[in-house]
Amino acid sequence: MELLQEELSPDDFKATKTNRIKYTRQDSIHGAYFTNDFEWKDYSPAVFRRLLELDSIISYDDYLLTVCGDDTLREVSLPGRYGRVYILPGDKRLVIKTLRKSEKQMYLEMLPNYYRHVKKYGASLFKRLYGLHVIRPPGGIKVYFAVCASVMPSELCLYKCYDLKGSSVGRARNRSHVHDTAILKDLDFDFCFYLDPLVHARLLAQIKYDCEFLEAEGIMDYSLLLGMRIDTSRSREESTYPLAGSIDKRNSRSFDAKKQIDDASEDDETSSELTLADICDLIDRPGFKFGDRLPARAVRAFNNGMESKSYRSSRSHECFNVLLFFGIIDFCQNYNMKKRIEHAFKAIKYDSKSINTVNPKAYSSRFQEFLSEVFLPEESDDFDHN
Repeated sequence: MELLQEELSPDDFKATKTNRIKYTRQDSIHGAYFTNDFEWKDYSPAVFRRLLELDSIISYDDYLLTVCGDDTLREVSLPGRYGRVYILPGDKRLVIKTLRKSEKQMYLEMLPNYYRHVKKYGASLFKRLYGLHVIRPPGGIKVYFAVCASVMPSELCLYKCYDLKGSSVGRARNRSHVHDTAILKDLDFDFCFYLDPLVHARLLAQIKYDCEFLEAEGIMDYSLLLGMRIDTSRSREESTYPLAGSIDKRNSRSFDAKKQIDDASEDDETSSELTLADICDLIDRPGFKFGDRLPARAVRAFNNGMESKSYRSSRSHECFNVLLFFGIIDFCQNYNMKKRIEHAFKAIKYDSKSINTVNPKAYSSRFQEFLSEVFLPEESDDFDHN
């Protein structure tokens, strides 16, 4: 796909485009089909088209066909709370999240700087935004939603999935799921991940750049969505890594670790591999993303990760190779008056360092400190590999 060559203008970030889209639905009683016209508005269409084409995961025409399809309109127009997340049935690489009007406005206000940031830092951990839209069904209310790249792979069976903020108050498991995998939270998290020292240094540097951006934009309450898949294509002693972008086509949906290891072992002979030097070289190439099948050695300590982060001091642990999928999500909440009041009330009952509602500078600092203890350089490992 050929990228647009002309530079974006300030007007492109303010532009909107309104259309009417026909939506076909079937009457549940009589089986007859009815056609309704939806009012549809695109925000900053030229900017989001450029963001879509920078990543090259789907053509702009296919994007429009998928996002404007009947299945998407049916899901988005269903009544319910804001913050619902849908995997697009036509293309599971894309997800939709319904937004409050204030969240939509926050995305639009940061869009010029966000665009410059992800263009400068191609390896940014930010979940990629590909569109902001609003629809209004006939006689209905407006529904704002964002279209984003999916952080988690739909075609792979994940062992664990976490939503991590680096705080503890209210961070127990909820009922959310990603591709049938329950999303756990900070209080359930008891892992650290050992990376090649160069990869580790580059990753923490990118986390720092991303957090500085969010701090400058006045954003807080974001998360790292992190998924793990057991990787049996290499032993602990090997220094080769699976080819980034190789896809396991297995359809198993079991999340038992032993069964996943057995299943993955059947595919080991066909997995493509890169040397350590190759994967380090990939970091500097266009299109590289840290959160897409990043090889790591996972160490699990049998204590609560938020209570004790000293994994090396734990005598009871298990260790295995994994592929990591992760990205920073939900970066549309500013530190407004409501959040300031929430902080004041929660700080009376809890340690102010353990709650989500802190100012952007404190949130950024805590988030970086937490992730620096989650991702560790392999050379710092004190564990016996045997």
